[in-house]
Amino acid sequence: MRLLRQHRQWAILIAAAAVLLVAAGIVSLTIVEHVSKGPAFQRAADYVRGSPVARRQLGVITGFGLAVSGPVADDAGTANITFDVHGSWRNGHVRISAVKHGSDWVITNGVLNVDGQRYRLPCAQTSSITACRLA
Repeated sequence: MRLLRQHRQWAILIAAAAVLLVAAGIVSLTIVEHVSKGPAFQRAADYVRGSPVARRQLGVITGFGLAVSGPVADDAGTANITFDVHGSWRNGHVRISAVKHGSDWVITNGVLNVDGQRYRLPCAQTSSITACRLA
């Protein structure tokens, strides 16, 4: 106890630094989550939520992972993203490819991985041979 009294300033400084580090970590994770979940992700999330295959494998889609990975080239109009999907029965991992038509993102391909098994996320064809959308 005497040692703590002697080094009280150091203990306060270390505690304040720890609180600041935790707060900075929370803020940075929130920013990364917000930035990584742009329009391409929103379209992909809607696509996965509406997929009968995803519902059969995962149950009701309750949410998505913290961050999205993969390239999104807004100027070129392409996205190849991956993210975790949380369902009421179990969780999975999705890889989605999309192209941008005007201001809308259109899903071109989707694969769901659940417990080591891969499931294609089929879609209805639009006027384009390579693009698809939810029916």
